[in-house]
Amino acid sequence: MKHTRSLVGLAAAAAVATFALPSQAAASRTLYFDNAGSATASGCTPAYVLTKLAPSGSPCEAPTVAAEGQGPAKATDDFVSLPSAVGFKVDAKRPLTGTVYVTNYPIISGSVGPAAIPNSLGGPAGADVTIKINGVTIGTASGSGVATPDGAYAIPVKLKIPASLSGKKVKSVEAVVAMNTGVVLTGAEYTGDAKSDLVIPTK
Repeated sequence: MKHTRSLVGLAAAAAVATFALPSQAAASRTLYFDNAGSATASGCTPAYVLTKLAPSGSPCEAPTVAAEGQGPAKATDDFVSLPSAVGFKVDAKRPLTGTVYVTNYPIISGSVGPAAIPNSLGGPAGADVTIKINGVTIGTASGSGVATPDGAYAIPVKLKIPASLSGKKVKSVEAVVAMNTGVVLTGAEYTGDAKSDLVIPTK
């Protein structure tokens, strides 16, 4: 009897161990918002992109003055995927998620003497973020609130992917960020702890 109970105990322990194993994480591709533009003597010429690498610093991370996007309140910035960031297949059974941070920028950024000018001024900020995959509109995530100085307001993204895109190879991803609230210079943030991103489920 002792032998039998031992076998039953071993079988029960094995069953518990089997159920306790963590499930395999679902695959996904994270695309980060960035500005791959170039700095010139008169400022920065923006080139808004979606990349699979998190931003680590570029000449155009500072606000762009009098250029498309980063201009007057309610400006629109169009972020388009780099060729190296696409090529995966979509799993339309799971939603597209992510976070887009928006903020109000100072007209001038950098350091003046011992005092550093804030990267963002804070205040009211908001946007309507429309996502497209292969030219197909997935949906729009909207939000508005108050960004703290040197901070940003986070807009959560969670959109159902159309079944027609299931298993399709991604050729392009586009995020149109239309500011709906803000003062002076407004736009998406992609630096520091406020790295805007999209997480696309993959097969």
